[in-house]
Amino acid sequence: MIRTERVDGVAFVWIDRPAKRNALTLAMVEGLRDELGRAGEDASVRGVVVTDAPPSTCAGIDLAEFAEGTPDRIRGLIDALGDACGAVRRCPRPVAMAIQGHCFGAALELACACDFRVAAPGTLLAMPEVRLGIPSVIEAALIERHVGAGRARELILTAEPVTAEVALAWGLLNRIVPEDHLLDACLELLGAVARHDLAAIGRQKGLFSDWENLPLDEAIERSKEALVASFAGGVPQRLAKERLRSR
Repeated sequence: MIRTERVDGVAFVWIDRPAKRNALTLAMVEGLRDELGRAGEDASVRGVVVTDAPPSTCAGIDLAEFAEGTPDRIRGLIDALGDACGAVRRCPRPVAMAIQGHCFGAALELACACDFRVAAPGTLLAMPEVRLGIPSVIEAALIERHVGAGRARELILTAEPVTAEVALAWGLLNRIVPEDHLLDACLELLGAVARHDLAAIGRQKGLFSDWENLPLDEAIERSKEALVASFAGGVPQRLAKERLRSR
């Protein structure tokens, strides 16, 4: 139900349970965690695309998991989901998510952890957890950073879906493209990143995390250290000389 294909340096991580709108079981969340973690540790991978079996990206956690849930089982589920989202955020390569149909709950949390989000027209995005008597957690904390406090609270507290068109206007999506161009658009974004020095991209992604989690002054100091460390390998010097010669 979770499978990975590697094509030309890109790891495609598929959510593949179309009969249930790709709703996630505990085993599937654990599979996402493991596959995303492996992709991030594979030096041959230059980018990752999270995608799905049509017609819907993911309806969120399978309701059967909640209907039969115990505190211990739900703890395992939510920890595994947190680890999957963490694997995306820690991945030193760019990660894009192709979104269509529905992207609810856990799937939207995973999307928020990605660097890029590309959706088909009319896609619905929602955080429906309060309808089930539970709060939205984990990467829901990132929604406010994408769309601002007022819109984040509207999305989470009302549990009402928004269309891809609204999500794009809010800043939650990077692109809207026809459904049959979703993967191409993701690959275009990844390619625009992967043409650069991958060590620099890894450092930059690490700084994104610092900027989110550290006090401003400390985050700035980390940024300085990352820039200075880049010169130890000689890449900035080489690229600067190449640009000077090309003038």
